[in-house]
Amino acid sequence: MKMEQFNQRRKVLNQLMSENDNFFETFGDLDDSVYSEGAIPKKYKELSGLSISILTRCEECIIYHIQGCIAEKATRQEIIEAIKIGVIGGGSITYPSARFAFDAMKELKIIE
Repeated sequence: MKMEQFNQRRKVLNQLMSENDNFFETFGDLDDSVYSEGAIPKKYKELSGLSISILTRCEECIIYHIQGCIAEKATRQEIIEAIKIGVIGGGSITYPSARFAFDAMKELKIIE
């Protein structure tokens, strides 16, 4: 997986969706609002989003939230713990998502 390609593709497709139906723009704005700094710091929201992404087995979401965790200065260990929370919540069926997350972390040079 190439992160720059992923990010560009996501941006282009989000724009396409928003241009074709206002629902997607409204939902994106809501998502941005919920994940912004608030009573819960943004870093913890990104870590929670990563746990949820592991639990729901959403590979795009995993990449998105790992990048968010990095942007918010989450440590390697915080990111790994967030992955573990998702696995505990979802059980062994989430192991492929955890492997995907570790592969993304390796590509992003969070781990070796």
